[in-house]
Amino acid sequence: MNQTWTVFSPAKVNLHLSIGAKRDDGYHDAYSVMHALTLHDTLTVACERLAEDAPLEVDVRCTAHGGVDELSIASEDNIAHKAIVALAEECGLSEAGYRFSVHIDKHIPHAAGLGGGSSNAAAALLAACRAFGIESEDERALAVATRLGADVPFFLRGGCALLGDRGDAFERALEPMNAPVVLVRPDEGVSTAAAYRAFDECAVQSGVQAQGVSAERAQDVLLHNNLAPASETVLPELAEVRGWLQEQGGVARDDRTGEPCVLLSGSGSATFCICESMNAAYAVVSAAKQRGWWARSCSFTSAGASIVERRVPNAPRTNVGAVHKSW
Repeated sequence: MNQTWTVFSPAKVNLHLSIGAKRDDGYHDAYSVMHALTLHDTLTVACERLAEDAPLEVDVRCTAHGGVDELSIASEDNIAHKAIVALAEECGLSEAGYRFSVHIDKHIPHAAGLGGGSSNAAAALLAACRAFGIESEDERALAVATRLGADVPFFLRGGCALLGDRGDAFERALEPMNAPVVLVRPDEGVSTAAAYRAFDECAVQSGVQAQGVSAERAQDVLLHNNLAPASETVLPELAEVRGWLQEQGGVARDDRTGEPCVLLSGSGSATFCICESMNAAYAVVSAAKQRGWWARSCSFTSAGASIVERRVPNAPRTNVGAVHKSW
């Protein structure tokens, strides 16, 4: 039976990122508080059944929108492609007659610290789970998500969560918040690897900020990112974006510190600010675009990657939030 799914694939920001010193295994200890956003990509995933023993076929194509750069990579190099292939292998279905055609409408810029690729992987996993007849909570799906990248399991849940170890191990959920957000990104992206190399080379304070990891609600998290100075050495324009956002009217301030709620997300290159109102957010976006930067307004959300269920006309509405409800 041929089937097609539409899958919501949200962006995220890091409200808090505390990076520790480099470990013997080459990774860094890290605590991160991630929060999903309403800014999202949309995946249209079609699955066709072939002969029962036919090898798996996957084709992924992208269309960029809203000033986002085209992602000109081969299908097999796209993480959504890798997600479907990995789950098929994990379930022993690599030669079971499945053909997937995936189209991604891209609204999340890449190399921006917004998790677009990881979110696309989570969205593709949800569709593949449907095609293979397994639950998204299945341990095989979770194992694949973990192998694909640190952010992928987060997007299966969405909302707001604290992650530890290398910044990839779920510790607990936080109560999400609802506030307007503006994202601003210069033309250039930042390589995560380059940012971490700069972090290791710079005299940047490492370690965990207790207020960031003890909060129970997203709105109580102390905005912090000790990777930001390293990213700013890689791309100095980030400091210009940060300083400009801090001076804008309508940007919310932290009641505890009096500082503007402005922070680089992850390794960048997107910087976000929390605004006092959506009208204030619109004004910041307009001003940022006049400076030649990519900018978008959105808000925080409790959703994660989720399949958009089709409704029968006049049928009662149902909750179509994230398919995955637990870690």
